[in-house]
Amino acid sequence: MAQKAREEANNRLHEVAQAQAELLTEVVLLRTKIADLEAVAETSKAYQKKLQDQCVDREQKLGKTEAALESKIDECARLTTANATLQTKVQELSAALAFKDQEMTTQAANFKAEEEKLLRESATSFADGFAEALVQAACVNPGIDVIGCKLVPLEASEE
Repeated sequence: MAQKAREEANNRLHEVAQAQAELLTEVVLLRTKIADLEAVAETSKAYQKKLQDQCVDREQKLGKTEAALESKIDECARLTTANATLQTKVQELSAALAFKDQEMTTQAANFKAEEEKLLRESATSFADGFAEALVQAACVNPGIDVIGCKLVPLEASEE
């Protein structure tokens, strides 16, 4: 009976040893998985840190870009206002120029009329002076024939 109990105890011990070996194998497998998972977690942490750094960098760049955009929008608004002011001034100057052109055209016509009047007056004055000179020449020199003398108009040169 003791022999049987001993055999049973040995069998039982063998079974427990086998169970222990199986458990140790599982423990080794689980520790390997834990080590792999820890490595993956570390890799994930590093990747997550890299992504966070990229997000921070992009947020900073976005902030700078938004500030630059706001500056350009302000500058564009100022330029638009300046352009409107300049367009108004151009319209005013164009109107003033048109008025001055019309005034110059009127003055040119007036000057032309005055020039023609003065030319007629000077021609009349020359003709009267010539006639008076002929009378005086005939008086001073009674034998001179002044009947054939006449005033020949000069043609205006195109200069």
